Amino acid sequence: MRVFDFTLLSGYEFSGVDVAQGFRARLFAKNNVNAKFIFTELPTIRDMELYGSQKIKRGQIMSAHLFMTGRLDMSLSVKKEALLENEKENYEYDNIDEDGKVIRLYNSGEKSVEILCDEDGFVINESLFKNGKKYLVNYYTDSLSYTELYNWDNDSNDGLNPERRIFWNKQGQMVYEQCIYKDNVEYLFKNGEVIDNVEFLERFVKALNLCENDICIMDRAGYLDYIQPLFENKGKSKLIAVLHSDHFYKIYEDESSLYMNYEYYYWFKYSEAIDYFVVGTDEHKRSLEAFLKEYDCFVPHIAAIPPGAIPEGKLKSKNNRRRGSIISASRLSPRKGIDILIKSVIKAHELNQIINLDIYGSGDDGYTIYLQNIVKDAGADDYIHFKGQCNLEKIYPHYELFASFSLWETFGLSLMEAVGDGLAMVGLDVRYGNRLFIHPDENGYLVDFDIETDFQNKDKLCERTAAAIVKIFEDDDRLKKFHENSYMIAEEYKEHVIESKWMQLIKNILDLNPSNLIL
Repeated sequence: MRVFDFTLLSGYEFSGVDVAQGFRARLFAKNNVNAKFIFTELPTIRDMELYGSQKIKRGQIMSAHLFMTGRLDMSLSVKKEALLENEKENYEYDNIDEDGKVIRLYNSGEKSVEILCDEDGFVINESLFKNGKKYLVNYYTDSLSYTELYNWDNDSNDGLNPERRIFWNKQGQMVYEQCIYKDNVEYLFKNGEVIDNVEFLERFVKALNLCENDICIMDRAGYLDYIQPLFENKGKSKLIAVLHSDHFYKIYEDESSLYMNYEYYYWFKYSEAIDYFVVGTDEHKRSLEAFLKEYDCFVPHIAAIPPGAIPEGKLKSKNNRRRGSIISASRLSPRKGIDILIKSVIKAHELNQIINLDIYGSGDDGYTIYLQNIVKDAGADDYIHFKGQCNLEKIYPHYELFASFSLWETFGLSLMEAVGDGLAMVGLDVRYGNRLFIHPDENGYLVDFDIETDFQNKDKLCERTAAAIVKIFEDDDRLKKFHENSYMIAEEYKEHVIESKWMQLIKNILDLNPSNLIL
């Protein structure tokens, strides 16, 4: 059995989807599942670092472009000492500077060669310079894998992006070239054949030789070039489509995708080709099933499996929570409702001066400035603070209350993390994550919310949310009970529980008759 997880994205901002893929990579490795996480576009160094931070190892990562040169993963094995000795013979130099992971060769004061290594001394790439300008970059895995060529004489090239790439096999022979234009790319093979990106990815999928014991997981949809080739060439392999966002939106939630999330249009249109949809919650599962039936789509099996889990052995907080403290953790975007939260805390603080708020996360500059102005105009700078983006693993236990005023949450990894650290919870009564992790009168409160009426009258909404915040801090004994109940709710999301769900899904999907799926 092989598992291919499509697709790691190149050049995008990191998101909860990537965190979920990292969790799955660790889970598969722990259970000896032969899984590869696939880049259908060439990853940048930053991409590799970000996925590495999620513990997705190079040996688990497959590049479609390097696979077509005979390489099954992106492991590094060229030592810097060997390459440096080779380049000393190939280039004139009078000075060598080694600074951490970077080695530079200079000749008459001008940099001629720059070698970038990882922390273990394996070569990632080698850049060559002429007259102070980079003109060629060699990328290495087990050997020289591909070369990027830059043309500074072309006025359309600013020197930041290559014009051409040459891909090499392990024997050092050219396999194909990639020509990069403003709006598209083409691939040129030695026999003179020229194909576009979709045709290239079709060849890649065919080269995987997918069979009935293989599983392909799609974590992203939209208009990505790999989607159609995978659907058309999956053969008897099993196809899992993971929905990381909602399948529909109401008015005011997302005007560009009203009533249907068009990111998933292709999946829904050809849902007969999909063996399982995976969503994060049971509520989402029921909603998706009803939606597909309403639009006369084929309804595959649907499994509810959280996209992350709470680590085993997590210790309870030692009662060092700051009094009256509230934390929010999300992207700073309008749908996250941070403006509602800030205005609610300002109202709540008028009744209880111990209440304070720390806002973690980053996002849209315009919206962030808008939020900061709300705080400034209310003179609330001393009890409402913007903390930026950071790892919250050791920060949650210092707070008493987690607030989520998002208009919706498909799952809400931050909600799960907060419950795992025993925080009381408050949020809007919206699908799906808030209802999953906020149990009214057990570990916090859900505030009634109707997007069509409350979106037009946020002042009344803020009065209700402020009242819920004040109520939480009115009774210390009740607050402690909320903390204890959050810890109990978190037990359902421990790693071993979620791990068993994925392994059961894999077992069922490979069954000749998987209709008895119970998840």
